[in-house]
Amino acid sequence: MKQTLVDTIDGLIREGHVTGRRNAKPLTALMSIEVEKFSESYGLPPSLVLLLDVMPIFAASENDIGDWRNLVEAIEPGADLTPALYGFLLMMLVPPRDDIDPSDITGRLSKLHQRLLAGEAVPRADWAGIRKELVTLSEEHPQPGDRRKLQYGVWEAAAWPLRDSPSLLVQMFRNWGLLSELVPDPEWSDADEARKDKVLSEIWQEQAPARTAGETPAYPVLFQAREPALARRFEARLARVNTDIPVRWGTAIKYLTMLFAGGAATDQVR
Repeated sequence: MKQTLVDTIDGLIREGHVTGRRNAKPLTALMSIEVEKFSESYGLPPSLVLLLDVMPIFAASENDIGDWRNLVEAIEPGADLTPALYGFLLMMLVPPRDDIDPSDITGRLSKLHQRLLAGEAVPRADWAGIRKELVTLSEEHPQPGDRRKLQYGVWEAAAWPLRDSPSLLVQMFRNWGLLSELVPDPEWSDADEARKDKVLSEIWQEQAPARTAGETPAYPVLFQAREPALARRFEARLARVNTDIPVRWGTAIKYLTMLFAGGAATDQVR
């Protein structure tokens, strides 16, 4: 059954269906099979099936395609994949910076998932309490340059029991890649981010009459005219972030592959 799945994926790759297009069909659609049937037929946990389902969308290069294929190859038939999937989840919980974890949300969520993995029944109120806390944090008005809300998206996805929320890993995976914006960048400081936010806010307010009149202001042009040096560095910053996002996704897939293959992580991925 595993070889059949690998052969099917190889065929889809040869036919050009796995190319990283945002409008690409999910794997189950390309295979003409329902998610539930996929899970049942191949004996794979629904959370893993949903993760494999997005492969055509998130494999953006030949190397990425190879990483996803290696992930399937690393699955040992008959093995209990649950510990590896929890290890993958716990890895993605950790923020890329140490200064954006209020009240140790990472540690508290980790403990809840580890209790589930150990077979303990975790009260629904424990999950709901963290979700409520994250909603409160998300509703706060951040200071200029504060980008912590990106991290909250990962935590919010993880604040549910994995066994009851098969889509949890996909949501975390998607948001974990976007945390590229939070990775420390020697070429772009928090002060730069704050200045950029301030200038763009001023421009937005100034252009209110134009928007009311039905016009569409060219904000990048206005930003460039107001702060040319900052605007150029911001464009370079965006290019770096957009390049790093698929790299992070690839790193995550390699990590899960290692867990399936029985490897032990020596360093925490961020």
